[in-house]
Amino acid sequence: MNTVRSALAFLTVLPVATREGAPGERLGRAVFPAVGLLLGLVAWVALWLGSLLAGPLFGAVAALATLALLTGGLHLDGFADFADGMLVVASRERRLEIMRDPRLGAFGVIGIVLLLLADAALLGRLSTHVALSALVAAGALSRLAMLVVLVALPYVRPEGLGRAAVGSGGRDLVLGALLAAPALLLDWRHAALGLVFAAAAAASVALLAQKRIGGATGDVYGAVAETTQLAVLLAFAVPL
Repeated sequence: MNTVRSALAFLTVLPVATREGAPGERLGRAVFPAVGLLLGLVAWVALWLGSLLAGPLFGAVAALATLALLTGGLHLDGFADFADGMLVVASRERRLEIMRDPRLGAFGVIGIVLLLLADAALLGRLSTHVALSALVAAGALSRLAMLVVLVALPYVRPEGLGRAAVGSGGRDLVLGALLAAPALLLDWRHAALGLVFAAAAAASVALLAQKRIGGATGDVYGAVAETTQLAVLLAFAVPL
C-alpha cells in the first residue's frame, strides 16, 4: 500500500505521501501504469461531462485540463523544458542548464501549444465510447513507457525529483506491463496499434535524450509521458 501511495504522490498532486516515499522504501514504480489507468478514467469522466454540456471539443479540453490539474502540470512542464533543451543548438552542459531554467523559451511554448492542440483535436474526433478506451490505454501505456525509460537510461543529474525513481528494475517492468494490460482490453485492436505507436514515440524521445545529454532527466520522463500519450490517442483515431 505504501508503494501505491508513493507512486500516486510521484505522478499526481494527490496528498497521499511524499514523492520520495517513506524513508528506506523504494518508490512504487511498477504501479505507474495503474496510476495512469486511473488518471485516464477520471479524464474520461471530465470528457463525458464536458461533452454533455458543450460538445465534443469542450469535452476534450475538459479531459486535458483534468489531467493537467491532477498531475500538477508536471509532465507538460517536462515536455516544454525538453523541447527547449533538445531543439536548441548548444553543448550538453548548456542543454541541461536550459532544461533546468524555470522560464520557457520559444521551443517550449510552441511545443506545448502544438501538443495540447493535437491532443484536443484527436480526442474531439472520438466518440465517447472510444474516448474511454483511448484515455485509459493512453494513461497506462504512457506511464509504462516512462517506467521503461526510467530503467533503460542513466539519470544524468546528481540530484532532482527523477532520481527517486531511477535504477534497475526488471521485476518492476514485468509487473508494470501486467498492470497496464487490462487497459488494452476495452479495444484491443486500437490498443495494439497504440502500443506500437507508443513504443516508437518513447524510443524517439529516449534516443534523442541519449544522443544530446547522455541519458535522462525528470524532463525527459515528462516528455516520454506526453509524447506517448499523444501517440496512443492518434492510434485510436485511426479507422480500423
